[in-house]
Amino acid sequence: MRPDARHERVGPVATVVEQRRTIVRMGALGTMPTDTVLDRVLGTGATGHRDVHADMTAAHDAAWAAVSPRLLELCRVRIATMLGCEVEANARTADSDAPAELLDAIGAWPTDHRFEAADRACLAFTEHYVIDVASVDDATVAAVRDHLGDDGVQSFVSALLVVEQRIRLRLMWDRLFAAGAPGSMED
Repeated sequence: MRPDARHERVGPVATVVEQRRTIVRMGALGTMPTDTVLDRVLGTGATGHRDVHADMTAAHDAAWAAVSPRLLELCRVRIATMLGCEVEANARTADSDAPAELLDAIGAWPTDHRFEAADRACLAFTEHYVIDVASVDDATVAAVRDHLGDDGVQSFVSALLVVEQRIRLRLMWDRLFAAGAPGSMED
């Protein structure tokens, strides 16, 4: 047995290790927009998951088409703020029509008069959803339904799922591929 043979990685483990090294060599993901991170991790072929990238992009596009972009942008920034995803909290979605001063004041939504009643209902739902989806009560859902209607609630919740999971995935990749992170695959 060669002296370094016990440290060789073979099979699926070797593939994952090489994929992580490839992604780390692509650059620091932490400063890149999430679209770029998704493309680098999934779309470039480094991990062989172009189909997942295409499906995630389609879901993202559908979410933004199904709900008011202004409203979804408010909720996206609130989710990013709650989860501590600074890149997403500071990013702005093109064509969302959400005023920058409103996005900057997202933490004050319950009392800030600039937030409309529909904003407040959806942001309250969003906070419950992110903290504990099982804690979303009938009154919170009814408040959203009053503003968006029955079909609108369903579209809103579906869009919220896409946005939230995209941010959580971004956070996971930031931690997994961060240079110097415990267990990172730096060369």
